Parts: sequence; structure tokens; C-alpha cells
Amino acid sequence: MKCGKLKRNFWLSAEIECMLSLIKELRAEQTRSTTTTHYTFTQIANKMKKRGFPNKSPTQIRRKWFQMKSAYLCYKKGNVERLFLIPEKFRSDIAQFVEDGNKIGRPRQQPQQSGDYKKVNTPMDNFVNQLNHNNTLLIEDFNSLQESLMHYEHKCQSLRDYNIIKYIST
Repeated sequence: MKCGKLKRNFWLSAEIECMLSLIKELRAEQTRSTTTTHYTFTQIANKMKKRGFPNKSPTQIRRKWFQMKSAYLCYKKGNVERLFLIPEKFRSDIAQFVEDGNKIGRPRQQPQQSGDYKKVNTPMDNFVNQLNHNNTLLIEDFNSLQESLMHYEHKCQSLRDYNIIKYIST
């Protein structure tokens, strides 16, 4: 029987999370630079099966990885819409992988500098910082509006109480 084209598959958050954690594990374990990408994705697929995600082939995992990586790289070049191909929960992980500049299946290189390492903000860091800032402003506005509403509610209750007392006393 001829092997046909793979069906389009949808990824659950748990599957993506498992895939990324396995990529992190493999990057930490690997010491040789001769590891092939195909072998690496086969390892990830086998480990995902052991963890309860049997429906992902090495090809599907490879495609998902490169799709998310490509989306992040396009985002860095100014195509903000592509960022939405990466679930929000995993954007910082993908950014970290890409910004490290290391490929899956290759050993991690240690930084040359010691002590003087200065963190450089990536576009994803800037985006997240702006979101946090906007969130803070929204929370402040919400709290201010909530306080005004409570003040208005107290005034209304005072007027109701006054009218009830006036009605009862007459």
C-alpha cells in the first residue's frame, strides 16, 4: 500500500508543551555535533509516544517546529500577523530558542564572555514589556472606575435611605 500524504493535524497545547520540553531536554543532553535533524525529531516523536502523545510523527513534529520558528523570525522582521501562528503560551519559549541561535540536535555553545554579560532585549521581550505596561494602565483605570462606581452607589443608597426614612416618618 502506498503511503499517502499526511493528514492535516491540529496540535493541542499539551502536545506543543511536551514537544518543547523534549527539545529543551535533547539540547541539554547532546554533546556531539554529528546528530542529524531527522534522528532528533525521531527521538522526540518516540519520547512523545511514551508520554501519551502517540499521534505525532517525526515529520509532523519537524514541520510544527519550523513553522513556529519561521513565524517568530518573520515577526522579528516586522510581520506581526505571523506571530499569531505561535500560541501565546509558547511565544517566549520559541523566542528563547531562536535568540539562542542554536539548532536542535547541535550542542549548546557557552558564551565567550564571563561576568560582563549584558542582556539584550529581543523584539519578543519588548512586545511582552509593552503588553505588561498596557495591562498595568488598564488595571489602574479599572480600579479608578470601580472606585467611582462604588462612590456613586453609596450616594444612591444614601438617597434611597433618606427617602425611605422620610416616607416612613410622614
